[in-house]
Parts: sequence; structure tokens; C-alpha cells
Amino acid sequence: MTLAFHKENRSAFTNFLRSKYEMFTAAERVETLPYYITIDPSDTCQLLCPTCPTGIENESKKQKGIATTLYRSDRKKLSLELFDSLLEELADKLFLIMFYNYGEPLLNQRLHEYIAKATEHNIATEIHSNLSLKLSDERIEQLLTAGVDRLSASIDGFSQKAYEVHRVGGDVSLVHDNLRRLAQTRDRLGLDTEIFYKFLIFKHNEHEIEDARKFAEDIGVQFISGDAFIHDQSWLPSHRENEVPYYSQQETDALVDRWKTAGGREDYFFEHEHHPFWNIMPKELESILPQSCSWHYGYSVVTSGGPVAPCCAVSKDSDDFGTVVPGEVSFSDIWNNEHYTKSRRAMAGKPTEGLGHVDAVCTRCYFPKLVHHLHNSHDVLVVQQFAKVFGTSEPEMLRAFELLGDGFGSADAAGFIAHYEQHLSGSAPAEKIGLKNLEPQPQQSELSAEQATDILKQFGALVADLGEIGSKVYDESLLHHPKDHITAAIVTILTGAGPDDQQNFAREAAPVLAFFQPMVGGVAVEVDSLQSDNTTWRRGVESDMQKIHREIAARSEADR
Repeated sequence: MTLAFHKENRSAFTNFLRSKYEMFTAAERVETLPYYITIDPSDTCQLLCPTCPTGIENESKKQKGIATTLYRSDRKKLSLELFDSLLEELADKLFLIMFYNYGEPLLNQRLHEYIAKATEHNIATEIHSNLSLKLSDERIEQLLTAGVDRLSASIDGFSQKAYEVHRVGGDVSLVHDNLRRLAQTRDRLGLDTEIFYKFLIFKHNEHEIEDARKFAEDIGVQFISGDAFIHDQSWLPSHRENEVPYYSQQETDALVDRWKTAGGREDYFFEHEHHPFWNIMPKELESILPQSCSWHYGYSVVTSGGPVAPCCAVSKDSDDFGTVVPGEVSFSDIWNNEHYTKSRRAMAGKPTEGLGHVDAVCTRCYFPKLVHHLHNSHDVLVVQQFAKVFGTSEPEMLRAFELLGDGFGSADAAGFIAHYEQHLSGSAPAEKIGLKNLEPQPQQSELSAEQATDILKQFGALVADLGEIGSKVYDESLLHHPKDHITAAIVTILTGAGPDDQQNFAREAAPVLAFFQPMVGGVAVEVDSLQSDNTTWRRGVESDMQKIHREIAARSEADR
């Protein structure tokens, strides 16, 4: 059993490819939204792990007579209102939601509701939990039947003695019992949820790897062990005894001095990171991975109360880039704000004049490039799902995926950029779309930008519904404008009137209109009446749309 993605709407795949294009070209402002996202169900945790900022904060609160170390001043649990707001905005583009970060997700009693909502939108879901808390049979069944795709239990040891060195405050017997019951319930219900016994290897627990592996096999879960970032040299396992620190003490001191000079912040990362750390990944990756950071383009983090952190490594609320407030501040409002603009420029080596007042933590990032592109490991699942849904019906998109490689240094960036601009770009100027094929009736050419925008918004409801599976009746009110009215609206917007977002929409609407000309101005249409197999019908429509788009572009090229 392996994790798989479930998206079937074409817009999710076009958003993915466009995002990669924006990353490779170091765009400062983006048209796309994240395709993977971390949403923390809970900022709180019951453990005191010494390598986690939440654990460090928990430990400091127990000590008397010393100042409390705070990373988040207001720790919360994810609300239904906030999650619904995020889902409404991002669901169409998301392949994966990772329900974890610096808190224990199972402390949120509504977690199964969030998983179920994501599942309804064909979004894969993943949980990482310490599992050291009491779980009723009902709670276990709720989580699994909600549709969670992967549940990974962080259990760094097998005996209590070894386990509690890192998972301070945890009960390994309780963890093992929960893991066993999860596997039993999954099998009883006939579900295919992936369940992992995840074992980070340290000096104090390496002798227990085989015991943990055997236990996992006996109860029917997968065992994975791996190396971690290590800040205490005495924790290095035997196979890493001769490992050289990723940054030496001198390099770390230089970084700290730079933080003080550039941002006036001596305390950027927690104090115990002001010395060398060990990371098994080779430094050679620094030179072959993209200079831009994928966290600025393809994935992001939303903490429990709504703050947006620039990546999963940032733990201080003072380093957040903004806060999502349902009904007031959207994720998109933050996604292109000055913090993100400055960070995208800085990571690409571009000047950041005019943004000196913005303290973007990314300008002082010292994490390895691998962290910048951490979740590219999931990209192969996007490719697999694209092939499953579209087969070879979209050769230009398929070729773009091939040029991306595995996402870790094997991408043909120059080839991808050239191919995308030639075959897939939705940013072609108006004259490249072949407006002569959409010339309106003379009496319809005097539309104002406001009128044109209003018409396109109504027509947009039809466009937005393309790709949905299942019976859908298009309300006649959405199609009450005659074809030449919509044509005039598209031409009005494409020739420069109206805001940028409507220009982008109009470019997308032009080939769609060409396909739907017989329907526009007609009566309501029920998709089921066109084709009993809705999936086949959808693929056919989208394939025809793409062909029409290419034909219009080809004619425009020939006319120039």
C-alpha cells in the first residue's frame, strides 16, 4: 500500500505546472495557489521533546525562577470556521493536506471532521502523531472512516528507557497499544490507510531498531527508520560517528552575526541552534537544486489559529507572514504580500530595494536546500494521478511532467520553461489568442469594463464547474447572455479594460467559449444527458478545449 493522490479536476494539474514555472522563473508575485499544505490542527502538545519548539516551551513553563521560552504567544486548536474558509479558497488546487507541524493533531477532537471534508474534495490527507494519549475505539474508527490516507506514529525507540530520551513525557506502552488497535480497526473495516511506525535513529535507541521492526510487522503496520537533524553530537548513531557538521561553529557564528546585522535579531532560531548541527544530506545538493524555495510557490503552512508561517521550520509567531481571518483576510491576501515578495526576490538573488521595512525571516534562512524543496518527494504522485486520469490525451502537459523529473535536481528547468511558454502558458498577450475568431457583433462592442466583468463572472460559473464529476444542472440564469454578449465581454477585457485577474480569466474563457458556443444562450443543460459516463464526458470536453486553444494559438502564430 502506498500513498496516492485523488484529484481529477484539470485545474489542479494546470495550477501545479504553472507553480513550477513560477518557481523556476523566480516570479515575485504568483498567479497560483499551493498544491500541498500543512495545516496544524493543534498548536499544543502534551510532550516535552527537546528538539521541538513546542516541547522546549512546555519544558520551560515547568521550570521555576526562569523566564519562559515562548515561540507562540497564543496557542490554539484549529476551528471549523477557519478550516472551512481555507478549504473554500484552496480545495480546488490541493493534492495533499498534512495535518501536523509543531503540535499533536489528535488533541483536536474535530480532526476527523476536517479529514472527511478534505476527502470530499479529493484531497489526500496525512497525520503525524506521537500517539501517546488515550484513544477510544470510537475515536479510532472516526479517524479511519473519515478517509485519512496515511497515519505516521513518531516512536523513537522500543523500550520506555530509550523512547523517553527524545519523546519526553510519552508512554511507549500506550503508543504501542494505540498503534495495534489502529491496525486492527483498519483491517476489520477493510480500509487501505497506510499506518507507519516511524523511528528516528539516535545513539541511545539504535540497538532497538530490529525489535521495533518486528513489532510493526507482527501487528501489520509499516516500519520506517531514518536519520534526523541532530544538535547534540553525543546523539549521533554509530553509522554517523564520523559525520562532519553541516555548518561548523565558525559558519554558525557568522550566520548569527549576519542575523544581528540584517534583522537586529539575535534570537532568530532557538538558542540551542546557535551551534553546529549534523545533517546526513550531502552538501552537493546545494548546487543542483533550484535557487528559489518551493515553500514560496508550491506549499505553505497555516497554524491552528490562522497565522501563515513561511515554512515548516519556522516556529516563532514573530516570523509569520500574516494571519488568515475568515471573512476578513484570505490566504491569497497573504500569499502575495510584501513578506512573500521580498522573500521570493531574496531567495532568487534579486535586489529587495523598497522593502527594507519588511523583516522577512527567509532572508536569514540557513536550512539546507533539501528543506527548501522538501515535499517535492510527493511530485511523483501528481504525475501518477495525471496519467491515471488523462492518459495520453494531454501530450503537452505530459511532456511538461517528464521535463520536471523527480523534483530533486533532475529537472530540465530550461527545457521545462521553454516548453511551458510555448505550449501551456496562460499568460499570452491578447494578440496571441486570435481575437479575429471572436469578433463581436458591432452593437455589442461598446461594453464598459464593469459590464464585461459582470458578464464574465456569470459565465465563469460554467467554466468553474468543468471537471466536476457527477450530475450537474447548469442553471439557465448563468447562461442568459447571448453568445455575442459573452464574446464582447471577452474582447473588452482582453484589449486592456478591467483588472488583471479578469484579463487572466478572459484568456482562459476564450477557448472554453469556442467549445460551448452551441450551449450559450440556450436552455439549461444537464451533463448526464450528454454522456452517461461523466468521467469520459469531462475528459472529452477538456481534451477538446485544449485542442481548440492550440488551434487558435497556431492561427495567431501564422498571422504574425
